[in-house]
Amino acid sequence: MVKVNQHTGSGITAPIIEEVFLVHKSGCLIEFMDIEKNVEVDYDLTIAMLTAIQSFVKDSFGAGQWSLKKLEFENRKIMIELADNFYLAVVYSGNATAKMNHEVARSLEIIEEKFGKVAENWNGDMDVWEGTKDLIGPIFTPDVEDILMDESIHCQLCGAPVDDDATSCPMCEFDFSLMGD
Repeated sequence: MVKVNQHTGSGITAPIIEEVFLVHKSGCLIEFMDIEKNVEVDYDLTIAMLTAIQSFVKDSFGAGQWSLKKLEFENRKIMIELADNFYLAVVYSGNATAKMNHEVARSLEIIEEKFGKVAENWNGDMDVWEGTKDLIGPIFTPDVEDILMDESIHCQLCGAPVDDDATSCPMCEFDFSLMGD
């Protein structure tokens, strides 16, 4: 059985969120946060690339408009959480945990609740999105104390805490016997 302890760093690496994008379905960047505050990067180009990839997936594979949920390249990953009229793209390194997945989904839920009607009939006025940065902030700021204080054993696949004698993950149902000892 393969289980991983986040505190000791064996196996799972806690995610480090590098960038968070809130994007309207039209492809327009609504909000952005960056760990490095790199003002020289053209983030509209990044969003255009994500939109083009979404269109490619839709056209090539007959998938729905909002079908792409994850990209990986080198040591960075992009998680895409979808709503009806916008999406969150979270660029991170390390491994996504159940807590991170929950925070991203929860933030998008709150954004949808507050701005869903605005997004449906949006006319391009950026002022209507005031306050979105505060709503994506909790995703962007890792809870370092939880990571450092967490002495429990975690599932190698999703990062959820598991009991010492568990044979599968209670969150994702991953069978630990598939990984060997």
